Amino acid sequence: MSPQSFRSRLRSGTTLVSSFIKTGHYQPVEVAGAAGLDAVVIDAEHAAFSAGDLDACLMACRAAGVAGLVRVPDTRPATLLQVLDMGAEGVLVPHVRSAAQAAEIVACTRYAKGVRGFSNSARAGDYGVVPMREHIAQQDEAVSVICQIEDEDALAHLAAIAGVDGVDCLFVGRADLSVSLRTFDIDDPVVSRATRAALDAAVDAGKAGGIFLGETASVPAWRAAGASFFVVGSDQSMMRAGWRQAAQHVRAAT
Repeated sequence: MSPQSFRSRLRSGTTLVSSFIKTGHYQPVEVAGAAGLDAVVIDAEHAAFSAGDLDACLMACRAAGVAGLVRVPDTRPATLLQVLDMGAEGVLVPHVRSAAQAAEIVACTRYAKGVRGFSNSARAGDYGVVPMREHIAQQDEAVSVICQIEDEDALAHLAAIAGVDGVDCLFVGRADLSVSLRTFDIDDPVVSRATRAALDAAVDAGKAGGIFLGETASVPAWRAAGASFFVVGSDQSMMRAGWRQAAQHVRAAT
């Protein structure tokens, strides 16, 4: 899958399924691609990824034909630049609280209408093969910016954040949102209302709505609420669930 086709599908509202990669190795990425996921989100915010780990995992995304996104640990221009030069097809940015912050993030991912430092010598530019103008046009069109809504103070600015040119998706992190709202329960009605408000704001702005789910049973309900980009579990949770089921079945049989 090309970077451009992923962003196009994301913006079109096509249902897309992804999962977090929390293991700092390329093989889970290859397995995810073989399993048919539309994308993987390499979780550099909550897992121990070195620059070398990220580089190998993003290379594996290309080999496996799966879109490679990175949840970045911060919004420093150098952080965003590094993962984009490595070939990330988009960034999932935690704790976006305002339109001004979203605009700064977008600017760091864009050449022509932004402040991204130029290089076509890395993977994103096919190691210098793509000429300057072509590389700039391709990257500015291809890179997805997904803003994570997970703070109470972001809720007053949902429409403004979604309306920022270059923001492709509002992605709701219900766990952090529940902590911020002091409910400590992702199924609390207050969290559900906030989640639906974020999805509504995305749809109203012509952008995608996204959500993390630990399971798939609630996908139809959240799809009806406007979500189209689903991050379901992680490599670790899928492995744990599979092994637990296998252990239970074997013990029950013996």
